[in-house]
Amino acid sequence: MLSLIPLLSIAETLFGGLVFAIALYFLLRALRLANFWAAVLSGAIPFVMYIVYSTQHWGGGDVLAIHFAVFLANAGLLGVFGGMRQKQQTLHWAPKIIIGFFIFLVISNAILLSIAGRGLPQSLTSVFLPSPENQRVHTGFPGVMPHDRNKSYQPHLQQLEQQQALGWQLKLADIESLAPDQPKKVSVELKDENGQPISQAELTLNFWRMANSRDDQSYVMREQSPGHYVAEVTLPDSGRWVAEMLVKLGDQRFRKQQSLFIGEE
Repeated sequence: MLSLIPLLSIAETLFGGLVFAIALYFLLRALRLANFWAAVLSGAIPFVMYIVYSTQHWGGGDVLAIHFAVFLANAGLLGVFGGMRQKQQTLHWAPKIIIGFFIFLVISNAILLSIAGRGLPQSLTSVFLPSPENQRVHTGFPGVMPHDRNKSYQPHLQQLEQQQALGWQLKLADIESLAPDQPKKVSVELKDENGQPISQAELTLNFWRMANSRDDQSYVMREQSPGHYVAEVTLPDSGRWVAEMLVKLGDQRFRKQQSLFIGEE
């Protein structure tokens, strides 16, 4: 099911929400709503809207928390500002420093969250970070690996030995061009140790979402020609993913993993 809400960056939801909250506050005051309730609604409504957005684009508990803190603090500042305007008081220099520090804190946290979620811009990574063999360097936080993915290490070593003995060759194509919420055909070329196509195998393509295991996807691939298997893939969100290819042919098993990044370049 495709998302009805477009994917936005943290900066867009955070600063866009602040602009909306400020505009909403002055609109409610123009409608002669009490200063207290105008401030409360200017904080509550944007946060509820972000919760609705998070149901389709979950960014993590830390992102939700910073939106809550920023919208709440903004509502408090608007309430204080509106109360002082009603009493025709001038703002003391101490509250000005606090407000300035708050603005700095919001901007710096938004930048850090954006880097953690999407990484540094490629123009900066190409200048300051090494790029081995001219490959793209991804600087975004990959997320945590679910605990149950890493509890069978000894069988994994045994499987690697069996795969080396088989000598099968598996090439996963068209995977780097995947984009969020856009169906794309992904193909696999499967050959034996002699370079001959392997037919009638059972292939399963799994995608692990590093930041949110609830987004994990699984596809059964169909054989279109000897050794050539395809599946139509739709990934729900951007970020770091792990593609896992599982092959079953009789009693023989083969497994291959590949890390990829889906989303904006």
